[in-house]
Amino acid sequence: MSNTSGQAYAFLSMTPIKAGEDVRLRAYIEGLARTRPFDRLRRTHFARLVILPDWVNDPSQPKADHLTSQYLIFSATFDGPRDSYLDELGKRLAPEAKEIWGRCVGCPPSARGAPLKRYLLHNQIDIGFFVAAYPDATVETVKRVLAQRKQLADFAVRTQGLEASELRHAYQQEF
Repeated sequence: MSNTSGQAYAFLSMTPIKAGEDVRLRAYIEGLARTRPFDRLRRTHFARLVILPDWVNDPSQPKADHLTSQYLIFSATFDGPRDSYLDELGKRLAPEAKEIWGRCVGCPPSARGAPLKRYLLHNQIDIGFFVAAYPDATVETVKRVLAQRKQLADFAVRTQGLEASELRHAYQQEF
């Protein structure tokens, strides 16, 4: 089992939602699409919050299995070690963390810092198998390469139809 692929780490936690808090939590999570708080954690490749209302039961099974409450699933892929990422999350996302995990059973009242980190670690589920598309590329590297790609594509569009010597000169000036 591994939560790592190259330098990338995959984190998953599953926390029970307090009774009656699911509607407000869902509305809050949906509102995060506008503010994108995980972008403030510069090591985040990907982060997702999902509410799991119940298991989808396979009708071929002899007995249905149900959750005792709804659960919040938090998954994130990020650069580097888990502990320092969770430290950063507990510090930089404290207001959002209170609104998110503060609606979950057992979350510490402050929902920040070391207590939040311990809570998330307590509810962590090992991934088991994790493959990163670019395991050795950090978020910073990916953003830089995407910017270079855009620059090259824009250059190609802008310089269509130039003679070879003009194109060479324009390329040398740009790059």
